[in-house]
Amino acid sequence: MMRTPVHLRYTLAITAALLTGGSSADAQGSLGALGFGYPVNGVSTRTAGTVGALAEFDALTPINPSSIGGISRTVLSVQTEPEYRTLTIGGVREKTASQRVPLLMVVLPARHGVAVSFSARGFLDRSYTTSTTGSAVLDGATVPTTDKLEMRGAIGDLRGAVGWQIVPRVRVGLGGHIFTGEHQATRQRSFADTLLFGGTLDTSKVTYFGTALSFGGEAQLIKGLAVALSYRMGNDFDARIRDTTRATGAVPARLGAAVRYDGIPGAVFSVGYEQVRWSDMQPMASSRTTASDAANYFGGAEIAGPRVRGYPMMLRVGYARNALPFSTSAQVVQESRLGGGVGMPIARDAASIDFSLQRANRSLAGTTATERAWLLGLGVQIRP
Repeated sequence: MMRTPVHLRYTLAITAALLTGGSSADAQGSLGALGFGYPVNGVSTRTAGTVGALAEFDALTPINPSSIGGISRTVLSVQTEPEYRTLTIGGVREKTASQRVPLLMVVLPARHGVAVSFSARGFLDRSYTTSTTGSAVLDGATVPTTDKLEMRGAIGDLRGAVGWQIVPRVRVGLGGHIFTGEHQATRQRSFADTLLFGGTLDTSKVTYFGTALSFGGEAQLIKGLAVALSYRMGNDFDARIRDTTRATGAVPARLGAAVRYDGIPGAVFSVGYEQVRWSDMQPMASSRTTASDAANYFGGAEIAGPRVRGYPMMLRVGYARNALPFSTSAQVVQESRLGGGVGMPIARDAASIDFSLQRANRSLAGTTATERAWLLGLGVQIRP
């Protein structure tokens, strides 16, 4: 999960607008990249088409481990999700682009309704490049300078899970998680007069390691109506520099719930809610970063469309309202997303391909900063 290098030209006014509440931090190319980074959904492209509404029920989304219970066929899934952002402050616009592979997953059936899965998904993405101009006084002379900050890094979630379909109407599951990744910052200062003054370069790297357990369940209450619950219990989350632990927080605890209705043939409707305790990561953060707990809401539908070689195309739509976890003040970055998608069978039922498109709008109260983003999803599932 790496971001395409993008050079950004920031004025001091842009920096000041981002840094509310009297705090100070480095200019960044995205409201979503504040703090430890943007919370990558890490859901399947099918679920992305409903903007997260099917996450608790989707076997190819590593959120609720019970969703894989009863799977009777091996499934391999891979997807990509580039994002294109435009940040606007005042009358100034800056654009960034991000290329991610947010999810790799395999599900393996066992016996008696048991299945296991292994997945690697994005958790937090913090990659950006910024550039500011200024001046420095050297030997009594004022010299123009250019300061460039390049941040490359991400934290991923590696999960192994087992799900069990106890009876046709009830599933349960258990998952074990390893959260690991790194952030590497490179600061470079160059001078306008390169013959008299040499540039400076400084780099630093922080690595992260933590673990968690997740539990989940799904039950069909009546015909056509099902509910799902999941909970992630976080353990220690370490920030390390050169193998020395500098700070310890906890992997954020998460509680999710959803209701699904599929009583109409060829259609599925779902609404969901999740609470993520991002403040568990506050001990790892600097004084410039505030980690806030988030409540997120989802709603979406999947409907069978025209048939392709005897199999229906699936049409999807959804809406979500999210609170992003990190900011430079007590104000929280709010995000709304509207999206849709389509799923098409290929090679009959041996494989399928999914597309999704989401439009995200983000804003930070107390500033004029707004961000608009397009998230494009492409996923392939193979059932050998």
